[in-house]
Amino acid sequence: MARTKLTQLLGDPKPEAVQAVVQVPVPTEPAPAPATEPEPVPTPARATRVVTKQKEPIGASDVGGGAHYLSFVRKETRLRGDQMDALAAKARQINRNKTDGGERITDNTLIRIAVDLLLARADKLAGSTEDQLRNSVSS
Repeated sequence: MARTKLTQLLGDPKPEAVQAVVQVPVPTEPAPAPATEPEPVPTPARATRVVTKQKEPIGASDVGGGAHYLSFVRKETRLRGDQMDALAAKARQINRNKTDGGERITDNTLIRIAVDLLLARADKLAGSTEDQLRNSVSS
């Protein structure tokens, strides 16, 4: 079967015949000067970062059939390789051992549980190093 070319289906366009008319409104009065000093324009030498305001998390029961993870605020953290491996292995083990279905347990689920436990023991936190802080809440 012979192939039909797209130009045969659409017709032969003539680019020189296509013109666009753009109307730009011309202000009749000069714009008033701003009352405050304008924001400085970033220069290429200065690093810039786009910051978006995140919505407050809604309760897990308020998700209403949507994806559960969308009810949480994104937070980036740095973990050691052994921590990441252990979290992934534990999440897989928990998911394999589940008997009643339920939600999927992920590394992030376990991290949220760890944060909840830390915050529950926040009054015991003492120290100025990571090891001291860990030891203060482990007993």
